[in-house]
Amino acid sequence: MSKKRVLVILLILAAFLSFGCIGKDGMKLSVSNNETEINVSLPESGNGSWCPVGSQLQVTDPATGKSLNLTITGTEKFENETLCKACVETGTEGNTSRLEYMWSEDKNNTVWTKYDKDGNISMRFINVNGKKTIVDGTGRTLEFGNSTGISLSPL
Repeated sequence: MSKKRVLVILLILAAFLSFGCIGKDGMKLSVSNNETEINVSLPESGNGSWCPVGSQLQVTDPATGKSLNLTITGTEKFENETLCKACVETGTEGNTSRLEYMWSEDKNNTVWTKYDKDGNISMRFINVNGKKTIVDGTGRTLEFGNSTGISLSPL
C-alpha cells in the first residue's frame, strides 16, 4: 500500500473524528481487507468533549506489518483560538516526518502542518475565517480568500 493512500485514509478519518461522529460511550472499530487494516479506538467523550484526547486511529499494511498511528494529543492555541490537535508520524526509524491536523470546535478553522525529518515545517496550510494561507518550508506564503486577489510573499 502506498504512503499516499494511507495518508489519504488517515486524513479522511481525522476529518471523521473532527466532525464529532462518535457516541458518548466511545467506539472501537476494526476494518480490514487484503491491502489495509484500520483500527479506531475512541475513548468516552466525557461531558460532550469535542476533542477526545487519547483517541487513536491505526492503519496497517498486513503485507509488511507497517503501521501509521494518528492520535489526538490535546488542544493548542493558534491565532487566539483553541484548536484540537491530532498527530501522525510516518517514515522509518531515524527518518521520520510528522503531520499535524488542528481544527476548531465549530470546524470552520483548520491548520495542516507537515514537518520534515528534522522537525522543521516543510508545508503548512491554514484556513482561518475564510482566509487561506499556504506556507512552504522557507517561509514563503501564498494567501487567498477574503480579499480580491492572491498575495505572494517572498523570503
